[in-house]
Amino acid sequence: MREIQLRYHQGRIPFTACQADPRFSYCLYVPQIQPKQPGTALPLVVVIHGSSRTAESYRDRFIEFAEQYSCIVLVPLFPVGILAPGDADSYKMQCPSSVRYDLILLAMVDEVSANYAVLPGLFLHGFSGGAQFAHRFFYLHPQRLKALSIAAPGQVTLLDEQYSWGRGIADFEQCFGRAVCYSSMRQVPVQMVIGGEDNELIMDDYVTPDGRMRSRQQRLHALHRNFSEQGIAVQFVTVPGVEHDGYSLLAESQRFLAGLIAQHR
Repeated sequence: MREIQLRYHQGRIPFTACQADPRFSYCLYVPQIQPKQPGTALPLVVVIHGSSRTAESYRDRFIEFAEQYSCIVLVPLFPVGILAPGDADSYKMQCPSSVRYDLILLAMVDEVSANYAVLPGLFLHGFSGGAQFAHRFFYLHPQRLKALSIAAPGQVTLLDEQYSWGRGIADFEQCFGRAVCYSSMRQVPVQMVIGGEDNELIMDDYVTPDGRMRSRQQRLHALHRNFSEQGIAVQFVTVPGVEHDGYSLLAESQRFLAGLIAQHR
């Protein structure tokens, strides 16, 4: 009976409460085109929304991708106001928090894996605030990733042991109970992508402590240099004429993810 039920659990799957913590939910797209062999596992693509929380829109913009590459798309929703009224930023994991958003995502992945046959390893993409989450999740769980696409984060955390979490990783083990595993991180292909006109200046005390304004371009280039110095395979893509618009970056991110999905089938 369970197999019969799941046969109809395809296409757009509505927002579903995470059973580990119902304050959070996720939506899915499950492709109508199924693999040739029944029960064959599908790749799992995870997309993390930005501060505007357009989770469903991101899911829908991955529908054609999911059908073409026969993968399941999971888009979490991390609502505003979890830690306090108006709290919009805690999901970005910029500061240590009583809520482990990385573990919430892994609980969602476990729930999806219990209902669908998925391949091990996530193909993770995040835009803006979601890119902040994505690269910090990478520090915590590199062994869970097959690929990482980081699109235009507003702030970055460098692999720098001179500074505490948020700006660096000096207290990483104290905050999270584990050390950074560079060897696992070097196994994950990384893409950084940003619009060529994404030049808004924002106060940035993470990259440098001098209180100067920094653009997203400068911050992402700093992260790119930092990853390269640590031996992490990373490509940097600038999309000409694009400002801070995650949808306009998706073609590059999807091209990157598609190539890696093909390698891991």
